[in-house]
Order: sequence, then structure tokens, then C-alpha cells
Amino acid sequence: MALGFAVVCVAVAMAARMLVNLVRPDIVAHATYYPAILIATLIGGARAGALALALGGVASWWTLEPSNYGFVQLTRGRVVDFVLYAVSSMVIIWAAEEYRRVVRRLDEEERHRQRVVEELDHRVRNKLATVYAILRYELKDHKELWDKVDGRLRALAATDAFVTRSEGQTAGIADILTAEFAPYDPSRVSFEGVPVELPPKLAVMLALIFHELATNAAKYGALSTLEGRIAISWAKDHAADGEKIAIDWRESGGPPTPAAAPPRRGFGKRLLERGLDQFQGQIESRFETTGVACRITFTVPSSHPLPASPPSVTAERIV
Repeated sequence: MALGFAVVCVAVAMAARMLVNLVRPDIVAHATYYPAILIATLIGGARAGALALALGGVASWWTLEPSNYGFVQLTRGRVVDFVLYAVSSMVIIWAAEEYRRVVRRLDEEERHRQRVVEELDHRVRNKLATVYAILRYELKDHKELWDKVDGRLRALAATDAFVTRSEGQTAGIADILTAEFAPYDPSRVSFEGVPVELPPKLAVMLALIFHELATNAAKYGALSTLEGRIAISWAKDHAADGEKIAIDWRESGGPPTPAAAPPRRGFGKRLLERGLDQFQGQIESRFETTGVACRITFTVPSSHPLPASPPSVTAERIV
């Protein structure tokens, strides 16, 4: 099949050369065969490229004289042209074959990475299930404490499942938030905004960011007290290079907040600072008297357009 594909490429190149002869017979005889050799090698490999080289040389020799289309006598200048054609074609074949090797290696590494991710996901699930069972047994006499721990573990499991399963799928902002805040009291969290579907990589990154913010809120912020509340809203706007999304996260009713951000730089802080860089994103956090306020902005590239909002739905609110 590869060699047959090479023959087809040369036939197309030869037909193109004969058409060019009708208007510009002085064009270099081998010009149309270089793309044929490149495509034959990329698709069929080095042997297909070599066959295309040989057939292209014979075909270009046959079309040297457009008036009669025959095998003309090779002069010294024409021999030099054929030698340059052969050398140039061999360079093309070598480069294309090296490219094929790189692509094959990347494919193998991607398959290996996928297998490793699946194995790690399986092990993490098993370990989390073991920890869950141990804590449930140890805290069986402390129902109130177990209820809190149970919620946190379920939130962690939901985020892990979303991260590992969302590859190749889009996700809505509201769906991400619903999964993240499922273990918490629904009356303490509200969010609203136009329906927005995000491409896979952006959805995963945003899920991680929401999980980090929710975890901080549960440890130190609004969700660490009975009176605390979180309100989240978002909107989208057209930009020159895509759709610009702005998300506002506001906490209230929690414990007093410091005047400035803590100096310690852990993984969570680095995630909030650099997680959205590839999407021209930025996260601005403020420690206000009513609680933490955070504004998240990023751009969805034009290559991943967002679906238009339904005309009958201007906002969605979940409480």
C-alpha cells in the first residue's frame, strides 16, 4: 500500500508537471516531484520515498521535451540537474523519515504516559478507599467529626475523578462548581452566570483552582464557620483572540482575615499564581474585612470557541 501510494503521488506530480508545461515549459523539470517525494515518505516511509524518487526521475526525464514527451539525450547540464535532484530528494527522504521516527517515539511516550496515569489513578483510588475505611472505623463513635471528614474525602475524590476522566471532554463552569461543593451545605454556597463550556485542559485547571480555593475556605475561610458564605459569579465577553471569562469569588461571614497574603509559598499558591498562564489568565486575591475576594480571568482561544448562550437563558443560579 505504501509503494502504491508513492506511485499515485508521482502520477499526480507528473500530471501537474504536464499542465505547467502548457504555460511555462522552462520551469525546472523536477519541481513538482519534490512534494510527491516528501508526502510519499511521510505517509509510506523511506522505501516509498525512494520509489517516488526513482519514478520522479524517470518521469521528469520523459517530460524534458514537452513537444514530443520522450526520453531525450542527457547532456552534461541535464546530468548535473539529475544529480542535484537525487541529492535534494535524498535529503527530503532523510528529513521526513527522521520526522516519522520522532512522531512514533512521541506516540509511544504518550501511550506510556497514559498507562502510567491510569495505574496511578488506580493506586490512588485504592489508597483513598483504604484511608476512608480506616477513618470511618476509628471515628465511628464521633459522628459529628466523621461527617466533616467524610465530606472532605468525598470532595477530594470527586476532584480526582474529574481530573482523570475529563481528558478530551468539555465541562461547564457550573458543573465544576457543583461537583466541588457537593459535600458542603448547599445553603452556604451560591453561584450564577451565563452557561459556559470549557475545553478539556482549561476545565481541568479550573477544577484544580476551585478545589484549592474551596479547601482554603474550609480550613481558614468562610466554610470554617457556621455563618460563612461563598458567592461566585462569572461572565464572558468577546476579545480579539477568543472569549474572555471573568469569575468573581467572594467569601463572607468567616473568621477575620489578615491584611495581606501569607508569605509562605506552597503548591496551592503557585497554582493560583501560574495555573492559567497558558490561557492568558490571572488570579487576583484580596483579603477584605468580610472575607477573601478573588477574581479569576482567562481567555478561551478562538480555536476552542465557546458555544453561544441559549437565547432564553440569561443566567443560571444554583443554591
